[in-house]
Amino acid sequence: MKNLIYSIILIASSNIYAQSGIESDALFLKYEKAYLEMGSSNLGRDYEQANQNFYSNFTDHKERNKFSKSKDKEKWLNKNYKKTSFVSSTEAVNSYTSMVNAQEAIDKMSNDIQAVRNELLKKYDVNLIWTTLQNRIKAK
Repeated sequence: MKNLIYSIILIASSNIYAQSGIESDALFLKYEKAYLEMGSSNLGRDYEQANQNFYSNFTDHKERNKFSKSKDKEKWLNKNYKKTSFVSSTEAVNSYTSMVNAQEAIDKMSNDIQAVRNELLKKYDVNLIWTTLQNRIKAK
């Protein structure tokens, strides 16, 4: 019974120590900064706008499905832009490229955040990371 009580005290004290250490951990601060930058960036809105601009030019649902199923999207746009409301194949490809670039920017930022988070998970519990992050955001 004594050993159980000592174990509980040890676990509780290590959790308290861990929480105070995470707030000053350079890796956690990097994660927090990246998380906040992602939340305040316009990447999501940029993607939604590019997505809306691109797909609104498909007047026929069947053509949109054909485009979605095509393996080479740019080639399909070059050949079939007249089946959309794009003025030229260049406009169609540029609109598609803008959408892809916006998605890639989101993916890159997400991957960078995930990489830092994975490193943090080697040192700290997932709940501790999340709780500490949320507490620091609320405190700001």
